[in-house]
Amino acid sequence: MKSGKVDMKKYSLILILFGMMIVCSLLNSSFLSGTNLMNILKQVSIVTICSFAQGMIIITGDIDLSIGYLAGMAGTFACIIFVATQNLFLAFMAGVLIGAMVGAINGLFVAYFKLPAFIVTLAMQTVCFGIICRYTGGQNVYKIGDFKVLGQSYMAGVIPITVVFMVVMFAITHVVLKYTKFGRYLYAIGGNKEAAIAAGIQVVKVKWSAFIISGVFAAIAGMVMMGRLNAGIPSEGQGYETDAITATVIGGTSFAGGAGTAFGTLLGSVIIGVLNNIMNLMGVDSYVQMITKGFIIIGAVLVDSLSKQGRTSIKIMASPSDAKKTK
Repeated sequence: MKSGKVDMKKYSLILILFGMMIVCSLLNSSFLSGTNLMNILKQVSIVTICSFAQGMIIITGDIDLSIGYLAGMAGTFACIIFVATQNLFLAFMAGVLIGAMVGAINGLFVAYFKLPAFIVTLAMQTVCFGIICRYTGGQNVYKIGDFKVLGQSYMAGVIPITVVFMVVMFAITHVVLKYTKFGRYLYAIGGNKEAAIAAGIQVVKVKWSAFIISGVFAAIAGMVMMGRLNAGIPSEGQGYETDAITATVIGGTSFAGGAGTAFGTLLGSVIIGVLNNIMNLMGVDSYVQMITKGFIIIGAVLVDSLSKQGRTSIKIMASPSDAKKTK
Protein backbone atom coordinates (compact mmCIF):
# COMPACT_ATOMS: atom_id res chain seq x y z
CA MET A 1 0.00 0.00 0.00
CA LYS A 2 2.77 2.39 0.93
CA SER A 3 4.64 1.95 -2.36
CA GLY A 4 1.36 2.36 -4.24
CA LYS A 5 0.72 5.70 -2.58
CA VAL A 6 4.24 6.83 -3.40
CA ASP A 7 3.74 5.80 -7.03
CA MET A 8 0.45 7.72 -7.15
CA LYS A 9 2.21 10.86 -5.91
CA LYS A 10 5.03 10.36 -8.39
CA TYR A 11 2.72 9.96 -11.36
CA SER A 12 0.53 12.88 -10.29
CA LEU A 13 3.63 15.11 -10.10
CA ILE A 14 4.69 13.99 -13.58
CA LEU A 15 1.23 14.79 -14.93
CA ILE A 16 1.28 18.20 -13.22
CA LEU A 17 4.70 18.96 -14.72
CA PHE A 18 3.64 17.98 -18.25
CA GLY A 19 0.40 19.94 -17.86
CA MET A 20 2.35 23.02 -16.78
CA MET A 21 4.71 22.67 -19.73
CA ILE A 22 1.81 22.48 -22.17
CA VAL A 23 0.18 25.58 -20.68
CA CYS A 24 3.50 27.44 -20.62
CA SER A 25 4.16 26.59 -24.28
CA LEU A 26 0.79 28.11 -25.15
CA LEU A 27 1.56 31.25 -23.14
CA ASN A 28 5.01 31.71 -24.67
CA SER A 29 6.17 30.13 -27.94
CA SER A 30 9.85 30.10 -26.89
CA PHE A 31 9.22 28.07 -23.74
CA LEU A 32 9.80 24.64 -25.30
CA SER A 33 13.00 25.65 -27.09
CA GLY A 34 16.01 23.50 -26.21
CA THR A 35 17.91 26.53 -24.99
CA ASN A 36 15.15 27.55 -22.61
CA LEU A 37 14.61 24.02 -21.24
CA MET A 38 18.33 23.64 -20.58
CA ASN A 39 18.28 27.06 -18.95
CA ILE A 40 15.55 25.85 -16.58
CA LEU A 41 17.69 22.87 -15.55
CA LYS A 42 20.66 25.18 -14.97
CA GLN A 43 18.54 27.52 -12.88
CA VAL A 44 17.12 24.78 -10.65
CA SER A 45 20.30 22.72 -10.26
CA ILE A 46 21.69 24.54 -7.21
CA VAL A 47 18.34 24.74 -5.42
CA THR A 48 17.76 21.05 -6.17
CA ILE A 49 21.02 20.06 -4.47
CA CYS A 50 19.91 22.07 -1.43
CA SER A 51 16.51 20.36 -1.67
CA PHE A 52 18.08 16.91 -1.44
CA ALA A 53 19.78 18.03 1.77
CA GLN A 54 16.56 19.52 3.13
CA GLY A 55 14.57 16.44 2.12
CA MET A 56 16.66 14.04 4.20
CA ILE A 57 16.23 16.24 7.26
CA ILE A 58 12.47 16.69 6.77
CA ILE A 59 12.04 12.93 6.36
CA THR A 60 13.31 12.56 9.95
CA GLY A 61 10.70 15.09 11.11
CA ASP A 62 13.13 18.01 11.50
CA ILE A 63 14.12 21.00 9.35
CA ASP A 64 17.36 22.77 8.41
CA LEU A 65 17.01 26.53 7.94
CA SER A 66 20.78 27.13 7.77
CA ILE A 67 21.25 25.58 4.31
CA GLY A 68 21.20 28.82 2.30
CA TYR A 69 23.54 30.78 4.56
CA LEU A 70 25.85 27.78 4.91
CA ALA A 71 26.02 27.53 1.11
CA GLY A 72 27.03 31.19 0.93
CA MET A 73 29.68 30.82 3.63
CA ALA A 74 31.20 27.55 2.41
CA GLY A 75 31.20 28.67 -1.22
CA THR A 76 32.86 31.99 -0.43
CA PHE A 77 35.49 30.41 1.82
CA ALA A 78 36.25 27.88 -0.93
CA CYS A 79 36.80 30.79 -3.35
CA ILE A 80 39.14 32.47 -0.86
CA ILE A 81 41.15 29.27 -0.40
CA PHE A 82 41.40 28.74 -4.15
CA VAL A 83 42.62 32.30 -4.73
CA ALA A 84 45.30 31.73 -2.07
CA THR A 85 46.43 28.26 -3.21
CA GLN A 86 45.29 27.90 -6.84
CA ASN A 87 44.39 24.32 -5.91
CA LEU A 88 40.82 23.48 -6.91
CA PHE A 89 40.76 20.11 -5.15
CA LEU A 90 41.99 21.63 -1.89
CA ALA A 91 39.45 24.45 -2.11
CA PHE A 92 36.62 22.02 -2.86
CA MET A 93 37.52 19.71 0.03
CA ALA A 94 37.83 22.69 2.37
CA GLY A 95 34.30 23.73 1.41
CA VAL A 96 33.03 20.21 2.03
CA LEU A 97 34.75 20.16 5.43
CA ILE A 98 33.15 23.48 6.39
CA GLY A 99 29.74 22.11 5.44
CA ALA A 100 30.33 18.94 7.46
CA MET A 101 31.45 20.94 10.50
CA VAL A 102 28.39 23.20 10.47
CA GLY A 103 26.13 20.18 9.93
CA ALA A 104 27.82 18.41 12.83
CA ILE A 105 27.20 21.40 15.11
CA ASN A 106 23.55 21.51 14.07
CA GLY A 107 23.21 17.78 14.64
CA LEU A 108 24.96 17.98 18.01
CA PHE A 109 22.43 20.44 19.40
CA VAL A 110 19.40 18.82 17.74
CA ALA A 111 20.18 15.13 18.20
CA TYR A 112 22.26 15.05 21.39
CA PHE A 113 20.92 18.03 23.32
CA LYS A 114 17.43 17.63 21.82
CA LEU A 115 16.95 21.32 21.04
CA PRO A 116 14.33 22.23 18.39
CA ALA A 117 15.87 22.03 14.92
CA PHE A 118 13.95 25.14 13.89
CA ILE A 119 15.65 27.25 16.58
CA VAL A 120 19.12 25.74 16.21
CA THR A 121 19.31 26.07 12.42
CA LEU A 122 17.69 29.50 12.48
CA ALA A 123 20.44 30.64 14.86
CA MET A 124 23.05 28.98 12.63
CA GLN A 125 21.92 31.24 9.78
CA THR A 126 23.17 34.24 11.74
CA VAL A 127 26.36 32.44 12.78
CA CYS A 128 27.29 31.47 9.21
CA PHE A 129 26.54 34.90 7.78
CA GLY A 130 28.34 36.65 10.64
CA ILE A 131 31.48 34.53 10.26
CA ILE A 132 31.88 35.05 6.52
CA CYS A 133 31.05 38.77 6.71
CA ARG A 134 33.51 39.21 9.59
CA TYR A 135 36.24 37.51 7.56
CA THR A 136 35.57 39.30 4.28
CA GLY A 137 34.49 42.61 5.76
CA GLY A 138 31.20 42.16 3.96
CA GLN A 139 32.94 42.36 0.57
CA ASN A 140 32.56 39.99 -2.36
CA VAL A 141 35.51 37.90 -3.56
CA TYR A 142 36.33 38.51 -7.22
CA LYS A 143 38.99 37.23 -9.63
CA ILE A 144 38.47 33.60 -8.59
CA GLY A 145 40.02 32.28 -11.81
CA ASP A 146 39.51 28.61 -12.63
CA PHE A 147 37.18 28.12 -9.68
CA LYS A 148 34.44 29.12 -12.11
CA VAL A 149 34.71 25.69 -13.82
CA LEU A 150 32.53 24.34 -10.98
CA GLY A 151 29.64 26.39 -12.29
CA GLN A 152 30.36 27.42 -15.88
CA SER A 153 32.01 24.47 -17.65
CA TYR A 154 30.27 21.86 -19.79
CA MET A 155 30.56 18.08 -19.99
CA ALA A 156 31.16 16.88 -23.54
CA GLY A 157 30.67 20.50 -24.57
CA VAL A 158 26.89 20.15 -24.21
CA ILE A 159 25.72 19.41 -20.65
CA PRO A 160 26.27 22.22 -18.11
CA ILE A 161 28.40 21.12 -15.16
CA THR A 162 25.73 22.46 -12.79
CA VAL A 163 23.26 19.93 -14.23
CA VAL A 164 25.90 17.19 -13.89
CA PHE A 165 26.31 18.04 -10.19
CA MET A 166 22.53 17.93 -9.76
CA VAL A 167 22.27 14.50 -11.40
CA VAL A 168 25.14 13.10 -9.33
CA MET A 169 23.64 14.40 -6.07
CA PHE A 170 20.26 12.99 -7.11
CA ALA A 171 21.82 9.57 -7.69
CA ILE A 172 23.55 9.65 -4.30
CA THR A 173 20.37 10.72 -2.49
CA HIS A 174 18.26 8.13 -4.31
CA VAL A 175 20.64 5.29 -3.45
CA VAL A 176 20.97 6.39 0.18
CA LEU A 177 17.21 6.68 0.74
CA LYS A 178 16.12 3.58 -1.16
CA TYR A 179 18.93 1.04 -0.88
CA THR A 180 20.74 1.61 2.44
CA LYS A 181 19.97 0.86 6.08
CA PHE A 182 20.68 4.48 6.87
CA GLY A 183 17.91 5.56 4.50
CA ARG A 184 15.45 3.12 6.06
CA TYR A 185 16.40 4.44 9.49
CA LEU A 186 15.60 7.99 8.38
CA TYR A 187 12.08 6.93 7.36
CA ALA A 188 11.63 4.93 10.56
CA ILE A 189 12.64 7.86 12.77
CA GLY A 190 10.36 10.27 10.94
CA GLY A 191 7.47 7.81 10.89
CA ASN A 192 7.58 6.86 14.57
CA LYS A 193 10.55 7.84 16.69
CA GLU A 194 9.51 5.75 19.70
CA ALA A 195 9.07 2.66 17.54
CA ALA A 196 12.48 3.30 15.95
CA ILE A 197 14.10 3.42 19.38
CA ALA A 198 12.30 0.23 20.39
CA ALA A 199 13.58 -1.43 17.22
CA GLY A 200 17.15 -0.70 18.28
CA ILE A 201 17.86 2.15 15.85
CA GLN A 202 20.45 4.58 17.18
CA VAL A 203 18.29 7.63 16.61
CA VAL A 204 20.81 10.16 17.92
CA LYS A 205 23.62 8.98 15.64
CA VAL A 206 21.36 8.71 12.60
CA LYS A 207 19.97 12.23 13.07
CA TRP A 208 23.44 13.62 13.67
CA SER A 209 24.71 11.95 10.49
CA ALA A 210 21.74 13.33 8.54
CA PHE A 211 22.65 16.89 9.54
CA ILE A 212 26.28 16.32 8.56
CA ILE A 213 25.20 15.08 5.13
CA SER A 214 22.87 18.06 4.82
CA GLY A 215 25.77 20.41 5.56
CA VAL A 216 27.98 18.73 2.95
CA PHE A 217 25.26 18.96 0.29
CA ALA A 218 24.68 22.63 1.11
CA ALA A 219 28.41 23.35 0.84
CA ILE A 220 28.62 21.66 -2.57
CA ALA A 221 25.63 23.69 -3.74
CA GLY A 222 27.37 26.84 -2.50
CA MET A 223 30.58 26.10 -4.38
CA VAL A 224 28.70 25.35 -7.60
CA MET A 225 26.76 28.58 -7.10
CA MET A 226 29.92 30.68 -6.65
CA GLY A 227 31.50 29.02 -9.68
CA ARG A 228 28.46 29.95 -11.73
CA LEU A 229 28.55 33.54 -10.46
CA ASN A 230 32.35 33.74 -10.99
CA ALA A 231 32.66 35.36 -7.55
CA GLY A 232 32.39 34.58 -3.86
CA ILE A 233 29.26 36.38 -2.69
CA PRO A 234 28.46 35.70 1.01
CA SER A 235 24.85 36.89 0.78
CA GLU A 236 23.94 34.92 -2.34
CA GLY A 237 22.67 31.85 -0.50
CA GLN A 238 19.93 33.72 1.35
CA GLY A 239 16.49 32.34 0.59
CA TYR A 240 17.70 29.01 -0.78
CA GLU A 241 16.39 27.25 2.32
CA THR A 242 12.88 28.48 1.47
CA ASP A 243 13.15 27.31 -2.14
CA ALA A 244 14.46 23.95 -0.91
CA ILE A 245 11.52 23.55 1.47
CA THR A 246 9.12 24.44 -1.35
CA ALA A 247 10.62 21.85 -3.69
CA THR A 248 10.65 19.06 -1.09
CA VAL A 249 7.08 19.67 0.08
CA ILE A 250 5.72 19.90 -3.47
CA GLY A 251 7.68 16.73 -4.23
CA GLY A 252 5.70 14.80 -1.63
CA THR A 253 7.99 14.97 1.39
CA SER A 254 5.83 15.19 4.50
CA PHE A 255 6.57 17.85 7.11
CA ALA A 256 5.53 15.30 9.73
CA GLY A 257 8.36 13.05 8.60
CA GLY A 258 8.54 9.47 7.38
CA ALA A 259 7.72 10.10 3.70
CA GLY A 260 9.57 11.49 0.70
CA THR A 261 11.76 10.47 -2.24
CA ALA A 262 14.70 11.90 -4.16
CA PHE A 263 12.74 11.65 -7.40
CA GLY A 264 9.79 13.52 -5.90
CA THR A 265 12.11 16.26 -4.68
CA LEU A 266 13.65 16.54 -8.16
CA LEU A 267 10.20 16.84 -9.73
CA GLY A 268 9.15 19.43 -7.14
CA SER A 269 12.22 21.51 -7.89
CA VAL A 270 11.66 21.32 -11.67
CA ILE A 271 8.00 22.32 -11.22
CA ILE A 272 9.09 25.42 -9.31
CA GLY A 273 11.72 26.08 -11.98
CA VAL A 274 9.13 25.89 -14.75
CA LEU A 275 6.84 28.23 -12.82
CA ASN A 276 9.66 30.74 -12.25
CA ASN A 277 10.73 30.52 -15.88
CA ILE A 278 7.32 31.23 -17.38
CA MET A 279 6.76 34.09 -14.93
CA ASN A 280 10.10 35.57 -16.00
CA LEU A 281 9.27 35.12 -19.69
CA MET A 282 5.95 36.88 -19.12
CA GLY A 283 7.59 39.71 -17.17
CA VAL A 284 5.87 38.99 -13.84
CA ASP A 285 7.16 41.21 -11.04
CA SER A 286 9.73 39.48 -8.77
CA TYR A 287 7.72 40.36 -5.65
CA VAL A 288 4.64 38.71 -7.15
CA GLN A 289 6.78 35.63 -7.77
CA MET A 290 7.75 35.57 -4.08
CA ILE A 291 4.09 35.84 -3.06
CA THR A 292 3.20 33.00 -5.43
CA LYS A 293 5.88 30.70 -4.01
CA GLY A 294 4.74 31.52 -0.48
CA PHE A 295 1.18 30.47 -1.23
CA ILE A 296 2.46 27.34 -2.98
CA ILE A 297 4.22 26.29 0.24
CA ILE A 298 1.05 26.89 2.26
CA GLY A 299 -1.02 24.96 -0.26
CA ALA A 300 1.38 22.00 -0.33
CA VAL A 301 1.47 21.78 3.47
CA LEU A 302 -2.32 22.05 3.58
CA VAL A 303 -2.71 19.18 1.12
CA ASP A 304 -0.26 17.08 3.15
CA SER A 305 -2.11 17.87 6.38
CA LEU A 306 -5.53 17.04 4.90
CA SER A 307 -4.26 13.76 3.44
CA LYS A 308 -2.89 12.78 6.85
CA GLN A 309 -6.19 13.61 8.53
CA GLY A 310 -7.96 11.49 5.93
CA ARG A 311 -5.67 8.52 6.55
CA THR A 312 -6.12 8.89 10.32
CA SER A 313 -9.91 8.92 9.94
CA ILE A 314 -9.79 5.78 7.84
CA LYS A 315 -7.64 4.02 10.45
CA ILE A 316 -10.03 5.01 13.24
CA MET A 317 -13.07 3.81 11.29
CA ALA A 318 -11.29 0.58 10.43
CA SER A 319 -10.33 -0.23 14.04
CA PRO A 320 -11.79 -3.47 15.51
CA SER A 321 -13.64 -1.66 18.32
CA ASP A 322 -15.43 0.59 15.83
CA ALA A 323 -16.27 -2.39 13.69
CA LYS A 324 -18.01 -4.03 16.68
CA LYS A 325 -19.86 -0.82 17.52
CA THR A 326 -21.04 -0.56 13.95
CA LYS A 327 -22.42 -4.05 14.12
